[in-house]
Formats: sequence, structure tokens, C-alpha cells
Amino acid sequence: MKRAFSMNTNTNEYISHASSIRQLKTNYIRMKLIVITTLLFLLANLSFSQQRPLFSEKEGEVDGRVFLPYTKGEVVRKISGPHKPVFDQICSIITAWDSIAPPQGMKVFCYGFDNSLEIYFLPYLFEEGARFVLEGGPNLSIYANDPPQMFGSEIAPNIFLCPQKTADFNGFPVYRTGRGEATVISKKKIPIFIPVSQEEKKEDSYSPPDHQTQLHEMEQTYQKLLKVDKEAAQEFKQQMIEYIDNNNIQPINLVSMLKNELAGLTADEKKRPAYCGGASAIEDYHNASGLVSYKNRENADALVRPNPALIDGNSKDKIQFLVIRWSVGGNVNLDMTQLYSGGRKGFLLADRKMAELYQGKNIWKQVFQMVK
Repeated sequence: MKRAFSMNTNTNEYISHASSIRQLKTNYIRMKLIVITTLLFLLANLSFSQQRPLFSEKEGEVDGRVFLPYTKGEVVRKISGPHKPVFDQICSIITAWDSIAPPQGMKVFCYGFDNSLEIYFLPYLFEEGARFVLEGGPNLSIYANDPPQMFGSEIAPNIFLCPQKTADFNGFPVYRTGRGEATVISKKKIPIFIPVSQEEKKEDSYSPPDHQTQLHEMEQTYQKLLKVDKEAAQEFKQQMIEYIDNNNIQPINLVSMLKNELAGLTADEKKRPAYCGGASAIEDYHNASGLVSYKNRENADALVRPNPALIDGNSKDKIQFLVIRWSVGGNVNLDMTQLYSGGRKGFLLADRKMAELYQGKNIWKQVFQMVK
């Protein structure tokens, strides 16, 4: 019995000893995790401090201008219109970025109106004892539910040259247009633009009848003024010219030429996709539309219009479609933003920061989640 009791006592002592060892190991692991976490935190802060100097009013001169590259900047919002809640949210996502929260050496200005949001990075200058910013600077433009913004200039009402895809931006296509490059964000599995037929192009090139009626009435008024007051008539004539230019009204003889050109097409030719060769086609083919024959389409640009199915009229309050354009270093081409390699001093400070924003995948992931 005593022997059995002795074995049981040794067993209890062994269990107690093993439990103590496990407790020591657990404490050691906890202390190790605390040390590692602390070191990581210190390294992160050290890295951040190395990348971003302390705020100060230290000046820096570049090309004869005095800048404040270390001053603490501000974020200013001026947003209104139907998409204000969404634009406010986009601004909140971007301005929460640690590189500009708060800004250093520059002012962040967010301006939203109607369907567009523009975000400017404006470096601070110093003169006569005060800091200030100049208008312009690198900017980001975002257009909501406005498909025509993905194109260049109109060839005819709501008709454009087909943009060419050049790259991808976080899974969405980038197109080269007649006014820089544009990123298009749509989650609908449909074509974003559709081809235009030759018949559509030529018919849409006509001026609206109302304009022709107004032109006729204005011409009659001009002739009457000419008889009584030549100075007033000349002033009215100038107003007529401005009206024609502002409304892109085609002269009556050009409209007649387009109608004759359309009448000369066969039924099959009218339905074929339209390809525009521009001024050279007008000269080569002696036509008014600038279209080339279907067999010579390789030397021309296809004409397209936005797919009307991109925007659901019953859900206009939701973001269904975004177009993003960039301007960095005085250049509106997105590839300049993507490949920007300029410096960080003077005005280039803001350009560099805008280029870094372009690379912020987590930021754009959050923005694109807002598109339905």
C-alpha cells in the first residue's frame, strides 16, 4: 500500500512539474509576440517617418519660386448636385490615404458638380509673408453616369470615333481618345459602345430643322437692319456667326450635299458600319461626310455611340458607370500618370503624389465597389 501511495505521489509531482513548464512556455510565447509586435510597430513608424518628414514651415526655392514642402496642408470640399453623397464618399476614401491624411506641402481641393468630380493637388508657395496655391495643377476627374465622357469630340451629335484600348487599370479598360486617355468602369456585361451605320452618320450630320428656321429668320432680320443701320447690322451679323459656331450648325448647302450622298447609297450600304477618314476622305472621295467605303475601312476609324443600355433610367440615383481621367505634369495622358518619373520638388511634389495615388490599388478597390 505504501509503495502504491509513493507512486501516486510521484505522478502528481510529475504532472505539477509538467504544468509549470507549459505555463513557462506559454508566457515565453506571449512575451515573444509582444516584442515582435512592438518591433513591427516601431519599424512601421520609423519607415513612415523616413518617408514623410515632420511638419514645418521650412522653405524651399525651386526655379526662383519659394515653396513650403513640409507645411501642414488642408482638404477643402465644394461638392453639390445629384451625386453629392457618392462624391463625398469617394473624397473620403481618397483623403483617408495615409500619404495625404493630412496633406503635406499641398492643398487637396475636391470640387463636385452635376455628374463630375475633380480632385486637385495644389502645392503651397510662399510670398510676402503668406502661403498660397495657384489654380490648376495635377488633377483627377471622375464622371458618373455620363458615358459620352469616355470619348473624344463629337463627329456628329452623339457619334464619336471608336476609342482604342491601350491598357488596364485594376481590371478595367483604359482607352485612348481624342482628348487624352480614359478609364471606363462598368460592371454590366454588355458592350460599352455600339457601331453607327452610314445612314445614321449622314442623317445625324444634318442640322436640326429648328436651327435652319432660326437661321432663315435671323438672315431676314439682318437684311432689314442693313437697310436702316449698318453698324447694328454688322453687330447682329457677328452674333449670328457666334450662334452658328456655338451650336455646330452646318450650312444649308452642306446639309443638301449630305442628303444627296445618302440618297446615292444602296439599302445594304446604308446599314453597314460607318468608318470615318476625316479631311483626307473628303478630298479623296469628294464627299461631305468624310466617310470611306467599307472595303477601305482599314485606313479609317469606326464610328460608334454610347450603348444606351449602360444607364438604367430607373436607377439614376445609383452609380452605374464611371469614367476617370488624369492630368499629371501638365499632360492629360493617363500613361504619363502610370509611368510618371518626375521629381518631388516645387510643383512636381503634387505631380508625384498624384502618380502615387494612381498606384493605390486598395483605394481604387473601394471606389469601384460603389459602382452597381
